[in-house]
Amino acid sequence: MGDAVSEFTLPEGCMLCGGAVSIRTTPGSGAHSYCAHCHWLSRTRLRMHKNGLEIAYATQALA
Repeated sequence: MGDAVSEFTLPEGCMLCGGAVSIRTTPGSGAHSYCAHCHWLSRTRLRMHKNGLEIAYATQALA
């Protein structure tokens, strides 16, 4: 327990191009997502709710 790696794909889940997004969670690194179509990488936040899974993408900007 606690050493499990979870991985799943969201069809049309990419916020940039609408392609399929692969999301992988690991105990030490948290969740990360990747779109094979546009090569977008993101740190993903996952939260379980009674009715399903909430997926949020961190927004960062450098000026």
